[in-house]
Amino acid sequence: MNPKEIIYDQRTFDDEHLSCPKCGWDGNGYQAHVAGFYGIGKFKEVLCPQCNEYLGNLSRESSYGEGGTRLDSQIGPS
Repeated sequence: MNPKEIIYDQRTFDDEHLSCPKCGWDGNGYQAHVAGFYGIGKFKEVLCPQCNEYLGNLSRESSYGEGGTRLDSQIGPS
């Protein structure tokens, strides 16, 4: 599947299994790099933590996490 077509759900992303077709990295969402654009666009980019290969998109459905804490450019509370 084309990485541009992959959209991960922010609520379940940390436990999502990911693998990199370029370098062979294998891990979970919480280990990946997530590039946010500070409110610009509907998605964040998911990148391989070893080689920065583009792996898909992370939905930005809400700018607030559990308990109303604001989410920064990375997964989790700021």
